[in-house]
Amino acid sequence: MITKWKVFNFKSIRKETELDFAPLTIFAGANSSGKSTFLQSILLMAQTLAHKVGSRSVVLNGAFARLGQFDDLRSVDSDASQIVIGWTVQPLRNFQGRRTLGIRRHPFYYGPGRYALSSVSCEIAFDTESSGAQKEITQIQPRLFSSQLSTLTRDPEEGDRRFFMTIRRATVTSDGEKQKWIDASDSDEPLSRTSLQYDIELDEDSLADIREDLVSAKPVGCLLKHFLPERLSLGVDMVAEDAQTILNVIAGESPRGIIPRRYYGDREIAVPATVVDFILNLAGNVSDDARRMLSERLQHGPNLFGPNVVSLEQLAEALHRLQPRFRREIRQRLAEAEELERLVNDAIREERKEEPAVMLFRPPRAIAEAAWYLEDFFSTAVRYLGPLRDEPKSLYPLSPTANPSEVGLKGEHTAAVLELHKSRSIRYISSSSFVEAEVKTKPVTRSLEAAVIDWLQYLGVADSVQSRDRGKFGHELKVTMSGHNQSHDLTHVGVGVSQVLPILVASLLAEPDTTLVFEQPELHLHPKVQTLLADFFLSMIVLGKQCIVETHSEYLINRLRFRTAAAGKENPWISALKVYFVERPPEGSTFREVRINEYGAVMDWPEGFFDQSQQEAEAILRAAAKKRKTQREK
Repeated sequence: MITKWKVFNFKSIRKETELDFAPLTIFAGANSSGKSTFLQSILLMAQTLAHKVGSRSVVLNGAFARLGQFDDLRSVDSDASQIVIGWTVQPLRNFQGRRTLGIRRHPFYYGPGRYALSSVSCEIAFDTESSGAQKEITQIQPRLFSSQLSTLTRDPEEGDRRFFMTIRRATVTSDGEKQKWIDASDSDEPLSRTSLQYDIELDEDSLADIREDLVSAKPVGCLLKHFLPERLSLGVDMVAEDAQTILNVIAGESPRGIIPRRYYGDREIAVPATVVDFILNLAGNVSDDARRMLSERLQHGPNLFGPNVVSLEQLAEALHRLQPRFRREIRQRLAEAEELERLVNDAIREERKEEPAVMLFRPPRAIAEAAWYLEDFFSTAVRYLGPLRDEPKSLYPLSPTANPSEVGLKGEHTAAVLELHKSRSIRYISSSSFVEAEVKTKPVTRSLEAAVIDWLQYLGVADSVQSRDRGKFGHELKVTMSGHNQSHDLTHVGVGVSQVLPILVASLLAEPDTTLVFEQPELHLHPKVQTLLADFFLSMIVLGKQCIVETHSEYLINRLRFRTAAAGKENPWISALKVYFVERPPEGSTFREVRINEYGAVMDWPEGFFDQSQQEAEAILRAAAKKRKTQREK
């Protein structure tokens, strides 16, 4: 669930604006005030992380929104060159992982184990070339300026821990420390050189995670998937790494041969002669037979480096082939030898000077899991339904590229999705829970079709719905209206049915820890239906589904106020609801929180916030009084 969202220098939102989000977050305000702009920043991140071309930092024109080019998005007359968007999300606790078409993904986000995520925060800034050959390209494909990723993890043993990573476009590449690693990077490995375009910073715990494998590692760059870290570039001293690798292998801290191959490919390491002599002498202290067998195996092994030079793989193999009792004793003595580390380091330093190199490496585990969660959440768990629904049809064709679990931006795939999943068992809140003033929510399990019919009847737009697959012709939807026995397709009933059905199907089918974004869900609906639709949104948030709604409906708002006032002592709606009133003065869009207290009253009612009906009623009374007075005077 999204808990915070920040926007700066994005269309009408000129000033940095950070809002707290609740399970049900409402945006209201005049036309062109900036409500949709705020939602577009969410959709921009969702369509970026869902895009298959990971080299694009930000996807301006994608599945959810077509936003034009960078200059169309940057606030007019702004002095700032970057657009900034940031957010915090919290994985739903006690949820066993998201299922997409029956496949469970990444359950460790939600579990009780080590590094389970409490929250993930991210902030990105992006811009464009101001001049030059890349100017037109970066208008459509902006460049990432910076990306900050942090996460708070739950650790049963060590308590909550915070990890962070900052990625920033490098500005100095011609001299100094950065140039050292550019010179050291492999010219045959273009990815490592590309990664050096960014500078990165990690917290100490994340650095310690990396240095468990590479003792000399220093973060010098990053490969990105959009704006999230995919691989790190680490500057290392190969002399120090070889020394540590030798220590790990001969002391038995790693399986034989794994470390050299895992990090260095097929590269082999020569073991200094003084180190080999030390091991042979130690083996002789264990047993003359142990020394003899070890020496013979080293002499008959492959001479990769020429005569009298032992490779690390050859030494590891020789140690491994010793009799178990000899091997265990030698390993133990090597582990207890205090002088071994100094001996290895001094010996290898005598033969070789510092050898800087750049290596691609995994991100620290906590950072990697935070990045995976963001990609998973925004690409699969943000669902959007636009304000304009698909017009009613007798048959609905299904695009072969459509996601079989999504109704589409206009609800155009609702018939196909309902037909495909109508028998699927889902948990939902029955409409009967909302009959009384005080809501008693208790989830029930029924088929998707039964749940849709339940809420259609509660809203009063239809008595039943039937879907049917008509093969190559598409999918058919028919509804039965209250008081009628004959079913009709949607072209012969009120348009309200085609408006409501996509909302119901998309929401009921969504998994917990899904964020549903709706623009003007009340369009073409009777005021009574708008009122009852608020109850449906409340039923969704009880199930762990977040709803973000942009609306012009005072009926929907007033229903939420009523439910808040009617709730008992344990009022669940106070903390579950946030309402923002959006205005657009000359300096840009402003967002003012409208607080609703436990009695359903609006604290400090903003001017223009659904007060038109009251003003019109007062104007009618004044006009009627004036007319009566005029008539009496005649």
